[in-house]
Amino acid sequence: MVFRLEKIFLGLSLALMVTLLSAGVFFRYVLNDPIVWSESIAKLLIVWMTFLGASIAFSEKSHIRVDSLVDYFPFKARQIIKHIVELFTVSIVAYMGYLGFIYFETTITSTSPILGISIGYFSFGMPILFAFSVFHILVNYISNIDKSEETQTC
Repeated sequence: MVFRLEKIFLGLSLALMVTLLSAGVFFRYVLNDPIVWSESIAKLLIVWMTFLGASIAFSEKSHIRVDSLVDYFPFKARQIIKHIVELFTVSIVAYMGYLGFIYFETTITSTSPILGISIGYFSFGMPILFAFSVFHILVNYISNIDKSEETQTC
């Protein structure tokens, strides 16, 4: 359910960004009456889309992995290394979420001159979507543990 909502939000954000930028170009160069806020909204959307895309990639297990070296280890060692890597990944992403929250706290009092809203709206996507990424990593990790236990009992 979370994954589906993420993809819907990503698609809507992309459509909105393309529409805003196209309208901005049209108004600026055809009507000579620029929409000054369209680029700022597009920047806000691209920040959110970046971290949302990372979360979706964790959900789909599509981040780059280089496991050619690990393949040379015996099966038991590979399983231990994979557990360590997954736990390390969760730790790093959770820490990035923490840093994103600290960054959010520093930007919440700043205001965008064009939009007149808090810069915190731009940076709030970082801690939220890093939390989503941790969720997806843990769900995949737990499902992999369940699958490996099933294959060992068969």
